[in-house]
Amino acid sequence: MIIVSSFGTPLQTLPQAKAMEGLIPKYEPTQHISSNPNLYVSAENPLFKNYFAGPMVIEVIVTDPDIQRLDQVYGEPIVTVNGKRLRMAQGTDGNWYGYFADRDQAIAAANTAVLTGKGLNFGGFCSSSSSFSPKSGVSYSETVGFTIARGGFGSINNTNNGGSKITPSNLPACTNTQGPITTNQMEHVVRENKTLNTNVNGFAASTAYENVWPVIQLYDFGSHGIPTPITIDYQKAGGDQIVNLIFDRIPSNFIRVYAARPDFPPGSQVQGDLLDPQLNIDPTSEDSWTWGASITNSSLFYMAFDRNGVPDADGTSAMQNLIGNLTTFMFNHNGKVTENPAPQGVLVAKQQSNGIQTLFDDGTGRLRTKSITARSIPVTALEIQPNVGIFASYDTGGIADSIILNNAPRDKSFTVTYNDKTYSVIVKYHNAKLVMGYTH
Repeated sequence: MIIVSSFGTPLQTLPQAKAMEGLIPKYEPTQHISSNPNLYVSAENPLFKNYFAGPMVIEVIVTDPDIQRLDQVYGEPIVTVNGKRLRMAQGTDGNWYGYFADRDQAIAAANTAVLTGKGLNFGGFCSSSSSFSPKSGVSYSETVGFTIARGGFGSINNTNNGGSKITPSNLPACTNTQGPITTNQMEHVVRENKTLNTNVNGFAASTAYENVWPVIQLYDFGSHGIPTPITIDYQKAGGDQIVNLIFDRIPSNFIRVYAARPDFPPGSQVQGDLLDPQLNIDPTSEDSWTWGASITNSSLFYMAFDRNGVPDADGTSAMQNLIGNLTTFMFNHNGKVTENPAPQGVLVAKQQSNGIQTLFDDGTGRLRTKSITARSIPVTALEIQPNVGIFASYDTGGIADSIILNNAPRDKSFTVTYNDKTYSVIVKYHNAKLVMGYTH
């Protein structure tokens, strides 16, 4: 059995945050172990009751010592998604990997990606009727389509489709003729995948397989209505190992906002945590989301900054505002952040750069990004670890994207709204007693 990720104590054990109350103490994740000895599914998470939604990519790993050597040929482990074959490939760690997503959601996300290697880019799309095969015997005919990481092979992508959007009906039948592929990875929703085992005495992944990896296999989960139960089955000799998921809008009671303290003295960092599994698009790397939190001009951007706070999409045409896509992406009331910086008419905090976002002065003393104006109030949250669905407004050094002013008046606040709940960040002064003396 392997430790697969980091999750937390069930939400039911924590006090509920109610509208307009001070943010409650910070959420602390703890380790979680897969429920199966050899099958890991990234969306299996007791914290979120195995729900997933929208264009989330699901990673499946078979870690089985019976088929783990790199210098030995094995039959591919048989894994199915609702009875349909999920093709698996062996990585350089000996484990076997497969990725899948909902077809319509992947297409909707990819149609917002206008640059290769940026935003919600799923790579090149192919139909299930494709003759393309990265390895002898590997076919994706049991899917409803699949995507390949660097394009080519007759695939289409929003960046190379002549201005036409991708649809379920225009996915091409890809072939083994490579054609033009991107030098760097086109796909941007599985950023830290394992490399393939190329050992000629083992899995023997070809150069073509390396060029298209990771392959994201697409299934039809939502076109006939939701919720949809999803069963992932590893058909291991000696007994099947199964994980059950639910494809649906995320229940509101799974989505919370927490803070490091119930109130904030002058000069303190406003550290906040956001729990929302739907923001966890990439199961292999930390996801970053940036909002223009203005009440009158709200906006939303995926991977404006990388996990080190360096501009990624920010300042490029890939900085696509997704706020109008939230309903399409199955968000309910979540996904949108708004902030009232002075509900009592007094500013109590200011923004600042940190290790998750890069801001600069707009010339008037206010801070902005390359693409988001200061008046739009840029706010960034970064997933604290890959595949946990817990996002922080502060970096590893504890520096938050907002800091309370040194002269902030007592009992004044600013408010943040997410998932239709409004939270107050309240300024409080605290007394301290200093005792001086010495001992013999």
